[in-house]
Amino acid sequence: MNNLANRLLVPIPGLGLQRPPSLGKVFYVDGNAGSDSDEGTDPNFPLLTIATALGKCTSWKYDYIMVLAHYQETWPVTINKAGVRILGTAWNGITNMWLTPSGDTAIFEIEEDEVEIAGFEFGAGAAHGAIEFTATKGYGHIHHNAFGWMQTSRDGIWVIAPFDAAGSLIECNRFGNNLSRDGVRIDHNMTRGEIMDNIFRDVTGIGIDCTASLALAMIGRNQFKLPSDTGGKAITLSAVAGTEETYVFDNEANFGGSNDMGNNPYVVTGGVADTVTFDGNRRNGTVVNPA
Repeated sequence: MNNLANRLLVPIPGLGLQRPPSLGKVFYVDGNAGSDSDEGTDPNFPLLTIATALGKCTSWKYDYIMVLAHYQETWPVTINKAGVRILGTAWNGITNMWLTPSGDTAIFEIEEDEVEIAGFEFGAGAAHGAIEFTATKGYGHIHHNAFGWMQTSRDGIWVIAPFDAAGSLIECNRFGNNLSRDGVRIDHNMTRGEIMDNIFRDVTGIGIDCTASLALAMIGRNQFKLPSDTGGKAITLSAVAGTEETYVFDNEANFGGSNDMGNNPYVVTGGVADTVTFDGNRRNGTVVNPA
């Protein structure tokens, strides 16, 4: 059994390693060796697709889907079970499980609350984000993934208007230069959300681009290596309203190479700058206030 799957087990006296009683079912997916006619709860007899595994999950039971290998899938996969956890595992020496759509689609569309996604290297279609919020849901946890690092996509994570991702946590991800637009793009509502401890490497558009509501949120400890000396390239909060009391702190940005960045990588527009707190954000290692 893989290391990530082993983390789901705890020692219980007299029984050895077992799933804790509060944990839901664990389903295994292997697109090379799986079969959707199997039950999928034994890693030796995995399912073929994530979609089939989702169909076996129950909302609010906190079921896990462990993706063991590259697989066959019809994209996008709509995540419609609340509390489900979808985890990629190391495969053949690759740190993250690669997910690549065959057409112009997203990989995952989140349409339920408290969805966790971790352990994947994402590509997506030219007009899509790899992960899209496509319903008024939230409290998701997206972590330890790579977006546009090795594969192409428009956005890494996209909150599409008029849908919500309120209270969601985006942390410890990598966003790369194969994104044609933004790393994290918020076109509607991610109120009370957190974007923490991510790396943005030469993202073509903006690292974190909020055009709508991000009130009572936190954006902290992100690292930006920018592709050009352009203002607002790291973080742009451009909502006319809806970013009240957002705390932006300890982010680090630079143009890269041998030249220091001249323009301000942090921009707040729309008349709400006084309600956003910037604290300890650095350009070229020096703390700057937003433009």
